Amino acid sequence: MENPTKPLPKLHALLLGLQHVLAMYAGSGLVPLLIGASLHFSANQLDYLNSVDIFCTGLTSLFQLKQMPITVIALPVVLGSSIHAVSPLINIGSTLGYGAMYGATIVGGLFVVLIAHSFSRLRDFFPLVVTGSLIPVTGLSLTPIALQNLGGGTATAKSFGSWQNLLMVFSPSWLP
Repeated sequence: MENPTKPLPKLHALLLGLQHVLAMYAGSGLVPLLIGASLHFSANQLDYLNSVDIFCTGLTSLFQLKQMPITVIALPVVLGSSIHAVSPLINIGSTLGYGAMYGATIVGGLFVVLIAHSFSRLRDFFPLVVTGSLIPVTGLSLTPIALQNLGGGTATAKSFGSWQNLLMVFSPSWLP
């Protein structure tokens, strides 16, 4: 392993930074899209939700760059929105309204800040095997949604599973 304190060559650092930003944007952009689509947001509402999400992702990532009493990591990591919050936020937004959804997010964030220090002491009880298995379990739980979207979105639609919908998987998303 190379010395972690030794600076990377400029091209290597640039490519790793670009990869990091692209991975961050894909992950951070997905959560507001899933929530907005499920709650039938207008284009303006979806733009707003996505903008707030990216802004907060950038802000919290900046907080992590320098070691402070509230942030102890001091590494260039991205703290984005979690895919685990999608279902609860959709339920809150569809039953109690958008204001309650935003309020629950704020209250949940404050709660996490308050318990983070004492919760970090429990880290030894969760080995990497346990925490690492969370990612595939999350992916597998989203598989039915992905397959439904692959077929065309609504399983009761006449065009569900048509060759046009299935062919769309192989077309680049940037094509009109």
